[in-house]
Amino acid sequence: MSAALHRLFLSAFLFASAPALAQASRTWVSGVGDDANPCSRTAPCKTFAGAYVKTAPGGEIDALDPGGFGPLTITHAITLDGGLHAGGVLATNVPGIIVNAGPTDVVILRRLNLSGGGTGSGGTTGIQFNSGRALYVERSRIHGFAQDGIRFAPVDGGQLYLDQSSVFANGGAGLTLGSTGSSAVAVLSRSDLSRNQRGLALSGGAFATLYDDTVSGNTEAGLWVRTEAGTAAELNVESLRLTGNGVGIHAASLGADSRALVRLSKAVVQSNAQASTRLLGTGAILSFGNNRMEATSTTACAAGTLSLEPSALTTTLRGSPFAPVEFATLGALGIARVAVTGALPRGLTLTGGVLFGTPEEGGDFPLTLSATDGNGCTVSRNSTLTVTCPPMALTPDTLPDATTGQPYPAAALTHSGGVGTSTFSLEGKLPIGLEFKNGALTGMPTQFGEYPLTVSATDEGRCSASHAYTLKVIRSADFQETQAQLTASANPVHEDESLTLTVQVQGGTGEPTGTTTLLMGTQVLSTVALQGRQGRHTVTGLQPGHYTFTSIYSGDTRFGGSVSPTVELEVLKKAPATPDAPSTTQDKGCGCNESGASGGVALLLLGVLLGRRRRAA
Repeated sequence: MSAALHRLFLSAFLFASAPALAQASRTWVSGVGDDANPCSRTAPCKTFAGAYVKTAPGGEIDALDPGGFGPLTITHAITLDGGLHAGGVLATNVPGIIVNAGPTDVVILRRLNLSGGGTGSGGTTGIQFNSGRALYVERSRIHGFAQDGIRFAPVDGGQLYLDQSSVFANGGAGLTLGSTGSSAVAVLSRSDLSRNQRGLALSGGAFATLYDDTVSGNTEAGLWVRTEAGTAAELNVESLRLTGNGVGIHAASLGADSRALVRLSKAVVQSNAQASTRLLGTGAILSFGNNRMEATSTTACAAGTLSLEPSALTTTLRGSPFAPVEFATLGALGIARVAVTGALPRGLTLTGGVLFGTPEEGGDFPLTLSATDGNGCTVSRNSTLTVTCPPMALTPDTLPDATTGQPYPAAALTHSGGVGTSTFSLEGKLPIGLEFKNGALTGMPTQFGEYPLTVSATDEGRCSASHAYTLKVIRSADFQETQAQLTASANPVHEDESLTLTVQVQGGTGEPTGTTTLLMGTQVLSTVALQGRQGRHTVTGLQPGHYTFTSIYSGDTRFGGSVSPTVELEVLKKAPATPDAPSTTQDKGCGCNESGASGGVALLLLGVLLGRRRRAA
């Protein structure tokens, strides 16, 4: 065998025989260490990441002295112990610790100081737990992260134990807990969640227990429990100090088959800026009766305990999706049911205390909101929802001129920007002979002059546009003006008498044609053709009272239309018959009331003869 071949076989044998680099069950890090070291106690590593690759699954990494040991991603069971000096992790633009462990792996984080460097600058989340069996966080400090201090959101479920730890001054929640595919279970004991946006935030799939904890100074809420359709979350509290938050406890359950439940025992809930409780949808807060809760509902229902938010509704645009408004009840216990009376704009719906949809109508909508909680206490508030209309216009900008005695060129108006079919209306006086119908002027004017008009159009969504016009009617060369006069056959009349109204058209040369329309008030009695410059109508059956009659002469191609002066008419009651004033038509049996009766003549002659005899005597 050649020397070269011998060396080759020897090298292969030695390579195959060398043992793999073994991982230690316990390693160390130090502020003066080096990741090139074996991470032993006497030759520690510099970072947790450096020591992690040299530590066996289930092993432990300990800090020998103070230091910043850097962010770490964990993929198997491990224990990190910061030691007596609370080993530090300073994260910049990344989470401090990410846990992507296996389904049976347990991760323990003990005596650590995780810092994001301040909510406006550095790390995103202190601890982000994505998978694993359980996470223990003990005697640690987590602070200064832009988002959550701890985000425990395993897709396949997991358990969190937070003990004797402080999670504070983070931009999001101190602890966010939830699971989309299973359940996230947490136990918090002797810990503090303070000065975050929310202290503890639970979503669907979260089940948590608090024991002897403090949740204070969180700007939005101390305890925040919110579930969407088809999800559930529960929070059990035993001995809690909940003070100085925006809202003490927020419980919101929205959508079908959702449940958000908070149970309280031995809790002190006081000095929270907005309210001790906020209930939304079917969210529930149950008290065991051994709590000290400031400004919350009791069966006594003290006035002013409950209130509704928001205090006012924002203006929205018709046809645009409405930003959902959640009507919450402050100070309530149990479940607070919210109802609304008044007409909502078409397209909006109030369900589970949430107003949503796309408004299809414009205008102001007065509403009364009311809520009743588990103690039977109620509160109500009046509000107005304003839905503004999109830009609209009426065209054309001007109306064409008209000429007396000539058909008017139809001027159909167009309502742009509306939806559906628009309804038109007109304010102002039109010349006789013209009418406004379905957004168009039609007919033949028989009066000249200038007529100010305002036209409005309202679409099916209650939005409208208006435009002011001036209609000019030019006098034709052969135009003749007229005056209509109206007379009544009697004035006053009795209720059993008929009345004849006569219209006389005066002025001009020749024989006018056309019609006269007789009106009683605004009621049209009849329209009759003019004959010999006159038109007549007979009225019967008038009841006692005061009446006003007018007439309108239509005019024709040469004669102008005109309106008569009004006639004021009194209709009197028929006088009843009495013994002292017998009816003039009643006969007493002597025939003396009959025209040409002989009895009346005989009595007259007898009186004359008796008078002559007295004078002779």
